[in-house]
Amino acid sequence: PKYQDLKRLFIEVLDKDYSKKDYIKQFTLRIPENLSKISRIIKIYETKVSNTPEILFKVLKEQRQNLKTAREKYGDYIPPNSWEVKNKRVDT
Repeated sequence: PKYQDLKRLFIEVLDKDYSKKDYIKQFTLRIPENLSKISRIIKIYETKVSNTPEILFKVLKEQRQNLKTAREKYGDYIPPNSWEVKNKRVDT
């Protein structure tokens, strides 16, 4: 979500301020933590869940590679303004 949208919602719905600092803290992409989580999930499904569909491992490995690529470009912790998509229209 965009900061401006959340700030407006907090004021309109909760009658509270929403700081940019809180937004950055809550929506920063934490690459080391996400990589660890993917490794844990892969290990669990490899060792404790029989007949796991191969697509699960494929998707998790793709996500791991995407995170590693992002880390090379942006570092370990990516604040939301670094990966915000601006004016991108998705046709449905």
